Amino acid sequence: MKLLKSVLLFLILSQSWNSSASTITLTNAKTSPNYLSGDVDKFIVTEPNSHGISYNRLKNFNITRPLLMLDHNSLPGITPKNQLKTVVIHADTISLNSALSFVSGDISANIIFIVSSANGSISCTSCSFNGYPRITLAASTNSTGLSSSMSSVGNLTNTSGGQVSLNNLSAPDAVSIETHAKTISTAGNIHSVFRAQKQGTNHVVSDSGLIGVNGGFSFFTGPLTVNYNNHEVVDADETVSSVNSFSGNIHGAGIAIVSARPVTIAKGTKLSTQSDLMASGHVGDDFFVPTGNIDIVTTSKKSNHGKVINAGTLLSDTGANILSGEHFENAGMIASHNSEISIKGTLKNTGYIEVAGNLEVGSKILDNRRALNATNLKVYAEDAIFNHLGGRILGNVVTLDTSYFINGSRQEVAPSIAKKSDLTIQSDLSDAADYGIYNSNGYSTPSSAVSELSAHISASELSINAAQVENINPYYRVRRSVEIWDDKVELNYAKSRRVSITAQNSINIYASKYLLNSSSILGLDNPGTFTINTPVMQNERYRVDTKGYIFARKEQNSTEEKHITHGTELETHIDALSPMAILYSFGRFDYSPLTSTSSTVFNNLMSFMQIHGRSNFYNTNFASIAIVASSETNAGTSVKCIVTGCGNENYQDNYTQTTFTSFLDDVDGLSSEILVETQVKVEDFLQKSIDDYIAAYTKKEQDAFVNAGNLLTTKFGKMFFYNTRVDKYDHGDILVITIYKCRLVLDGEDFYDKRCFPSDHSAGVTNIAAEAAKDGIVPGTEQTDAQIKEMIAIYQGNFNGAGSVQQRFYHNPSEPDLRTVNGYWGNSFPNSRYDIAQNSSGNIEITFRYYNRFFHDLARTQFVTDVVSYNPNQLHSKTVLYSTFKNAKPKTPVIRDIGYNQNTGAVTFSWSPVLVPNTTYEIDSSLGSATSTGLNRTFSKRSDGTIRYRVRACTQYNGNKYCGSYSANKTKTVDYVGGGNGGGGGGGPIEPPPCEGCSIHTLPIQSAASSGSNEQGGNLK
Repeated sequence: MKLLKSVLLFLILSQSWNSSASTITLTNAKTSPNYLSGDVDKFIVTEPNSHGISYNRLKNFNITRPLLMLDHNSLPGITPKNQLKTVVIHADTISLNSALSFVSGDISANIIFIVSSANGSISCTSCSFNGYPRITLAASTNSTGLSSSMSSVGNLTNTSGGQVSLNNLSAPDAVSIETHAKTISTAGNIHSVFRAQKQGTNHVVSDSGLIGVNGGFSFFTGPLTVNYNNHEVVDADETVSSVNSFSGNIHGAGIAIVSARPVTIAKGTKLSTQSDLMASGHVGDDFFVPTGNIDIVTTSKKSNHGKVINAGTLLSDTGANILSGEHFENAGMIASHNSEISIKGTLKNTGYIEVAGNLEVGSKILDNRRALNATNLKVYAEDAIFNHLGGRILGNVVTLDTSYFINGSRQEVAPSIAKKSDLTIQSDLSDAADYGIYNSNGYSTPSSAVSELSAHISASELSINAAQVENINPYYRVRRSVEIWDDKVELNYAKSRRVSITAQNSINIYASKYLLNSSSILGLDNPGTFTINTPVMQNERYRVDTKGYIFARKEQNSTEEKHITHGTELETHIDALSPMAILYSFGRFDYSPLTSTSSTVFNNLMSFMQIHGRSNFYNTNFASIAIVASSETNAGTSVKCIVTGCGNENYQDNYTQTTFTSFLDDVDGLSSEILVETQVKVEDFLQKSIDDYIAAYTKKEQDAFVNAGNLLTTKFGKMFFYNTRVDKYDHGDILVITIYKCRLVLDGEDFYDKRCFPSDHSAGVTNIAAEAAKDGIVPGTEQTDAQIKEMIAIYQGNFNGAGSVQQRFYHNPSEPDLRTVNGYWGNSFPNSRYDIAQNSSGNIEITFRYYNRFFHDLARTQFVTDVVSYNPNQLHSKTVLYSTFKNAKPKTPVIRDIGYNQNTGAVTFSWSPVLVPNTTYEIDSSLGSATSTGLNRTFSKRSDGTIRYRVRACTQYNGNKYCGSYSANKTKTVDYVGGGNGGGGGGGPIEPPPCEGCSIHTLPIQSAASSGSNEQGGNLK
């Protein structure tokens, strides 16, 4: 302390009066401080009162060069009476344009700069602070008064015309920097950033190294009264509608904006709390740990008084939170770990919101037109959720809860953003009908359509709860007078797929009024559960204008099946057409009404529906409606293109046969029995099965026709006849039996006209042979169906292994970053997974289908998304000779080096993974035998000698253990030293190496020679 006082005495006495010094005008009051100008300007604050407050009353406090602020108690010859805690600089004008440093004993002091006149202002341009834990700049009055005897600051009330301007501010050692004013302007770099290098277990401040942040920034703007001690808002007026705009780059350990007026984060502005280090500190006796959050709060609920607009960038490693009494519009970028957005009005997002963890949104309306992405996303909107006009919602677990929900657009124009009334949904038949919601709701073609009408929602687990759930793509083509659409029309492929709702593991939709999928995609991509609860489900084309076509309607419920046709003899043509709606599930499909005592209606209207898993319909009346005119099916595109997509620019839609309803597994609750699909294509066996099936089915229909009192033949010809065809799809062949039942219609007094109406019955070709293949040997093979499926998983698993991929992630909205992700290659299989056929040489071949996926974990339960140049939902196929396939066993693991601890005697055997189902490993060694489910096993050897071991992989096949070959023996000579803490058994999985001979597309494949591995790569095509 004595040395410090000597230094201060030297600084005070070394005066060199200079005309360029700062302007600090003192008052004549007894409380005036001392100001000395020289080579180093010094400002000695007044003696603190009994509350630790040094009150300094000035006319002007204008700093233009560095200023050293000195504690009165630290001067030579002074015996301190009270410890200094807070310095108050009260002036008529305050301008800070240089560095301010506080020098004292072993204490630091908070500082408050305050102007209390109605139109007072504080400017801080290229200013910096050192030695002040808490810095306050206030154009305010205070509740306790400003005087030398003041006991506290109390509440700060912003003056009616007060302003604080910040342009380039640095406070690297401050804990809190606070600004109070009706109007606050920011520009340049405003930060509390420091650099630090690691020394031992600590970090030391330096001129280079890691980036750290120390202090948080708080901005209190508008007509506010705020408690100085705890930052609580005491009072807020709703009198100011003008916007307080923030600019520049603000970087601190936390950023809070609390406003009683609208707030705008201007374009080009960046608010960031990201850093390598975050410092803690003390403010007085209180320990302060920064939150790292960005919080923007407006207090007014009055229209045009509390709106928040972000056109800049908000970056936080912890949280970015918006609380508004009115609306929030994001046109910029928000990237944080967690985020909460709670507003009374509308959240409009035309920018990017990227949240690595949890994002919770509460609003009256959500209007999303760009990217809304989070690992866990929960949205509750009281009135409506709009995801449209380019909107993308992406997450792992996504929950959307509202009254009115729409993905896509009802029309080709931007809608009014408000809760909508119910659509009129048409499901009846007519001889000259205009179908789809475009017609049933009286829409018309707009004079100027919106160019961006895409909307996509994708999640691993998706839940939607609303009264009306609408998934609508308003795309259609109108026939020009010079065009002839002869059963087909060319549609744009990209526009046909621009609206979708998909999930990987589960979809749950609760729609208390209706669920509408109109020319859009709604599907579950993997085995899982797709659940719908609603009184009405319509899968339809957005617009179909017809004239004179025959329509066929097939109705089914739990007890009966009806076929209804309606048509005329008029000229037939199509005048406008939208693409099919697409509904699919690769997993279980459960459809039911809202309650167990109510019923529900499900209509598939000239659209596509395919269910790969088991289907359950409860109290459901199911109808499939189609135009009947052609014998061709789905010309120009395939089921694979419809469900998973392909690279077509345009395609031909055969509108006369594109109603496609297919169940590939068991169906409960409908009268049609659809067996599990098993691909069996040994031609001689299959053809006989098909012929027998056709004969049995047509005889049943013919007998029913005769028993109803009809004649099989009349003088007008046959009254009952049929034809058959086989439609070929990627997932398998479909047999279609078209039965024509005719009747005579009296036309005039004695002329009869014969009219025949068709009805289609379809079944998977392999379903027909299922009974023969289910319990017995599949023709052409030596195995049952279940055994073949088990062998496919074993055979294909041998081509998988550990590896690494490049994954996209988004910090910059325009350019994704890449990171390397380590994991394991594995497979998923569709229900229809194999074909068996005889090749031209007479040998039996098996072709199986699979998805090649990259998983995070060894158990292969969660696959990686957003991988560069790789689609996890692409269906691959492989054809091999059955003779080489039937005896496939788990491949041999690759042995790694033997680990040995010469002190403890612990021996570790490790090996590479073999990624077949239910893998176990059998170890045979000189130290004993063992079984492990992991990739290593620990034994103990406390003596010198040679260690040997080998390992093989095993799985389950046909209910028994099924093992591959042992690896070659690995040996190691060890010297035991002793002195450790013992060893013993153990084992378990260890972290995989960066890559084990596996990669994809753009990544170089690591060869066995370079990696020391003889495993095969995981990129099987």
